Formats: sequence, structure tokens, C-alpha cells
Amino acid sequence: MNGPQDLGGQMGFGPVAPETDEPYFHAAWEGRALGVTLTAGAMGAWNIDESRHARESLHPADYYASSYYQIWIKALEVLLKRHGFISDRDLAEGRAIDPAATPKRVLKAENVPAA
Repeated sequence: MNGPQDLGGQMGFGPVAPETDEPYFHAAWEGRALGVTLTAGAMGAWNIDESRHARESLHPADYYASSYYQIWIKALEVLLKRHGFISDRDLAEGRAIDPAATPKRVLKAENVPAA
């Protein structure tokens, strides 16, 4: 069965029309969203397959209403909650409240090349 991630080019949704000279990011927050997602993945709690599954398993109405990087952030929220790094209370308050899981690895600044 196709999910919302499989709609590109299907009848009723119009053609896939890539932008000419499309930028990598349309807004600064999109670059940060990708960076936060990749950095969280470096903790070693999940793999790329689980990350993709988290994106593709979002509720269809939520998926359709979200931009590309909004989908990545929503999936990251799912993964962080699933693996005990954040709680619903943490999200509601916008800060850490509950004890969190310990990551397998920590990505350090000296291991990330500057742009």
C-alpha cells in the first residue's frame, strides 16, 4: 500500500516539477533542522532505516500538511521520544524536565568540519 511519501507523480497530485536552480534550503531553519537530525542520529540510538520509517509513518494528514523539513523534525521528535531522550513533558515545557537516556555516542564540535 502506498503512503503519503509515495505520491510524487501520481494521478490527482499533479506532476513532479523540480525548481530550476533550487536552493538546498529555502529558509535558515531548514538547514538547522537537517543538522539537528543528523547530529541526533550520531548518538547511535537508531539507524537510517528507523529514521526513514519514522518519517514515512507519520499520520497522512500530518504528512500532507508538512513541508519536507517539518517532516524531518516531526520524525526526529518521534525518535527522540521512542528512545527516551525526551518526554512529552519536556516538549510541552520546551526544556528538559524528565531524566533522559544516555546516548551511545556524543558528537563533539572538533569532529564536525566548519562550513
